[in-house]
Amino acid sequence: MRKNFEHTADIGIEIESPTLSEAFQEVSLSFSEIITGGSLPEVLTSKEVFLESDNLDSLLVDFLSYLIVLFDTDDFIAGSAKLEISKKNSFQIAGKLVGETYNQDKHGYGVEIKAISYHQLLVQEGPPAHLRVILDL
Repeated sequence: MRKNFEHTADIGIEIESPTLSEAFQEVSLSFSEIITGGSLPEVLTSKEVFLESDNLDSLLVDFLSYLIVLFDTDDFIAGSAKLEISKKNSFQIAGKLVGETYNQDKHGYGVEIKAISYHQLLVQEGPPAHLRVILDL
C-alpha cells in the first residue's frame, strides 16, 4: 500500500510493505510521483545508491535527501528501485535507482520538494514495514 497525504505547506508519504527494503523502494516512487504530479519516468538510466546512518530514521531522511540532490543536480527521477537495507555497525542502504532525466513537457509538474522533515517521522521494520515521512514543499 502506498498513499500520499496532505499536510500544511507540506505533503506526507505513508508506506506499508512486506519488507523494509521494499518500503524504501516504494518511498522513492512516491517521491517521483510528487515531483511529476503523478507519473513515473521510464527506466532509461541508473544511479547507484550507498548510504549509511546510525539509525533507521536518519537513513530514511538521508535517502530522501539524496533523491533531492539527484533531482536538483542531475534532474534525475526514479521510475523503479532495487534497494537492500542491512545492519552491520550501522544501518545501510545499497542498490540502484533506475529512471530518467526529468522533462516537464513529458513528465508534467507537481511540486518541488525542498527538504525532509523529522516531524512525525516513523520507520517500523515490521513485517509489515511501515514508513511515514513529511516532505517540505
